[in-house]
Amino acid sequence: MTTDVLLDCDTGIDDALAILYGAGNGARYVACTVTHGNVPVPLGTRNTLTVLDAIGLTDVPVHQGAARPMAQPLLTAEFVHGQDGLGDAGIAASTREPAGTLAAAEIVRLARSRPGELTLVAVGPLTNLGLALLLEPRLPELVDRVVVMGGAVGVPGNASETGEANVWHDPEAAQLVLDAPWDVLLVGLEITMQTQLPPEALARIRDSADPRAQLTWRLVQHYLDVYEEVLGERTCVLHDPLAMALALDPELATYRLVRASIELRGERTRGQVVGDLRGYGPAPSDPADPGVVRIVDSLDTAAFHARFLRALGA
Repeated sequence: MTTDVLLDCDTGIDDALAILYGAGNGARYVACTVTHGNVPVPLGTRNTLTVLDAIGLTDVPVHQGAARPMAQPLLTAEFVHGQDGLGDAGIAASTREPAGTLAAAEIVRLARSRPGELTLVAVGPLTNLGLALLLEPRLPELVDRVVVMGGAVGVPGNASETGEANVWHDPEAAQLVLDAPWDVLLVGLEITMQTQLPPEALARIRDSADPRAQLTWRLVQHYLDVYEEVLGERTCVLHDPLAMALALDPELATYRLVRASIELRGERTRGQVVGDLRGYGPAPSDPADPGVVRIVDSLDTAAFHARFLRALGA
């Protein structure tokens, strides 16, 4: 089975891994839209084209989008993803040109042209989605599912003490997404940090002759260096691939609904997803209620890793 996916990304290393995961597990990419985040948006756009072309998806259009957040300065994360955003691995850049339509307008156009058919997967800051919602308030009625890699509900952040990077990079846009009346799955650090690749999985990628695995092995060397410093072991965390996985195979996890909002004003907490975990009163029952999000309760990590390796031919 295939799923028609509209992917909004900021292609650094884990975005590239998400693209690879989807291509090997039934995602049919209708288009990719690109935002600022891991790297500046022109470089993220070029990287998206590069990864797609490297795995033969040369017909997938890529649309450049927001160059900065809505209400704060641009910050990027080359220290995590390398100066070229792809681990400084010397991967030859695509020479294909991006599509002409700007990202937010293309999200709206595609949703209008295929109402109820598209799964929207967002693995970068949410600026393009926020702008699309401002352009078309009916957008929540027009997409089938929304899966966002973002947030850190009840756990520490990675961009700040409390803020996860994708939300922290544009909190105002994230609030627009949470306020919209659609069913949003937030795949946050509370679950993605459980996806560290074990040594045997890394060995399978290293030893595989499949071009997808060889590309991945080149991509992740810088990522492994970064996580070795953070976690004290040579591994990496599959943040964006998990969001793609749950968009394609929701049965890999169990979920719960929580009321949530984005902290916009705190000097040290700006960009935090504040989920109401107190258990007071009845739990939310309608996932499309504004301010209600779906979060992951439990994950079949072994099955997720198996599907990740399968996508790479490892």
